[in-house]
Amino acid sequence: MEYKLVAFDMDGTLVEEDSCWGILHRHFGTQGAALRNLEIYERGEIDYPEFMRRDIRLWQPVPHISQIERVLANFKLAPNTTDIVAEIRRRGYQVAIITGGLDILANIVARKLNIDHVLANGLEVDERGYLTGEGIFRVEPYTKHEALLGLVDELGFTLDECVAVGDSKYDINFLKHAGLGVAIGGNAALAEVADVVIRDFKQFPLLLNYL
Repeated sequence: MEYKLVAFDMDGTLVEEDSCWGILHRHFGTQGAALRNLEIYERGEIDYPEFMRRDIRLWQPVPHISQIERVLANFKLAPNTTDIVAEIRRRGYQVAIITGGLDILANIVARKLNIDHVLANGLEVDERGYLTGEGIFRVEPYTKHEALLGLVDELGFTLDECVAVGDSKYDINFLKHAGLGVAIGGNAALAEVADVVIRDFKQFPLLLNYL
């Protein structure tokens, strides 16, 4: 199979932080309530837009979007990410970020790495730039493959022509539906469905032989 696009999860994959939502909850001191929201979502009692709404409304006093940007700007790229993405682009593949995280961080990462496409969730703001308490829903974490399908349809590709790279249980369907699924890190459930398992991006050059 000739692959045309490499799609990366963001949190825990391209960046070291496991969750950009978690970064914000640590900043606002709302980890406990956020964990309860996550448990309710994972039990299927609320959908992801409602999960986002509940999380966003925990952040008090209501922040300006510039405050969110400052908090998220202190991220760290995973080791070797810059070199790996540059080599993938040099070989002619398109590159995407598909994440249940926030577009504020995803767009920063994409600019830093010269990534072509970004699909991520957003934060709604009022006319003064303050959060309204609503999210802008684009990507459901457990079904990132649906976002990937929408992207490849626009580009004229198929899912079989895509490589998906992720690190957690949220990426299981993402990897299963791609032509080549790559698990990075040590998540056992993800490794079971992956075509290739690597420890970190130091091992990614070995994978380039498959592309």
